[in-house]
Amino acid sequence: MSKEKKNNETKKKETKTTEEKETKVTKKQPKKDNKKEVTETKKEEKITKKTKKEAEKLEEEIFNEDEDFIIEEPIKKEEKIKKIEKIAKEKKANHKKKRFELNNSLDFFERNRAYIYGFAIGMLLTILVVIIIWPDRIATLEDGTQNVATIDGHNYTADTLYEDMKDYYSVSLLLDLIDTDILGELYEEDEEMTDEVNSNAEYYLSMYEQYYGYTEEQFLSENGFSSYEDFLDFLRLDYRRNKYLDDYIEENLEDSEIEDYYNENVFGDINCQHILVEVSSSDDDGKLSDEDAKALAEEIIDKLNDGTTWEDIQEEYADQITFEDLGYQSWDANLEESFMTALKELEDNSYSTEPVETSYGYHVIYRLDQEEAPSLD
Repeated sequence: MSKEKKNNETKKKETKTTEEKETKVTKKQPKKDNKKEVTETKKEEKITKKTKKEAEKLEEEIFNEDEDFIIEEPIKKEEKIKKIEKIAKEKKANHKKKRFELNNSLDFFERNRAYIYGFAIGMLLTILVVIIIWPDRIATLEDGTQNVATIDGHNYTADTLYEDMKDYYSVSLLLDLIDTDILGELYEEDEEMTDEVNSNAEYYLSMYEQYYGYTEEQFLSENGFSSYEDFLDFLRLDYRRNKYLDDYIEENLEDSEIEDYYNENVFGDINCQHILVEVSSSDDDGKLSDEDAKALAEEIIDKLNDGTTWEDIQEEYADQITFEDLGYQSWDANLEESFMTALKELEDNSYSTEPVETSYGYHVIYRLDQEEAPSLD
């Protein structure tokens, strides 16, 4: 054996001896990890194994469902595993979220069990009461031939009413049927009625065409008329009703009653302006209380009495009042009665010396002038 070969074998033995010593030393070293670290390590191993199992279980589903995996170039194994683990975690999180929502719903039911049961029982009792009581409120008929109403020997049966109730309001329809019979006998159709009915029909059709673009068919459909003749019947009834009202007034009102009404209520149009101090309708609308609003209106009147002009008042109290120029108001204007009464009692070029109360607040009214009253005729 050569000297060189002996040296090599000697080195191998020394190396082997050194490795065996290191191994023994390692085995003899005491364990430094405490119980807590060991437990955590085992938990981590379990979680890792569980995650890997879930990942393996999902791998087949993912490759079948996820189009991202169907690519031309092969994906690296590590990237694929990471993606699978990420999807597994997301599904696990969603599962926990659903369980949390279900638990919340159950908790809500438990907390409000009494209210829910109470509401359900209340609903059942209400339905029971309706079932028991409601039939007594409805007329029971053996068949449809019983009369709903009889006018001058003309009978209106349940069948007659029911057939038309399916498309119209029953009470309104019944009144229309009765009025048509009564007024049809009082006022037979003449040339004057025909002309006015046709004129009104043309007016309505042209108006709806101009403003809504309706054809005749659309107009009839939108207003519940089955035909043009049905629409004319409606206008004939309306004409007869107005005719009856005019005749009733003429026959039943004495001339003296008309004159009394005219003298008490009718006056020439009055040109006026007013200042309004609004009253608060809530605690936070920034307006004054009833007492404070009235006091401010009285303060304005005092200043007018002391010589402050109407225009100066508007400027001085601009942020506390509302000023309006109403122009000429007629005797039948749509203004509150207290306002109209005070306006009528004022003289031209004068203002109210006391605040005038309406639903809006307190007014100071200034009357400028008045036109002639319309004639009694």
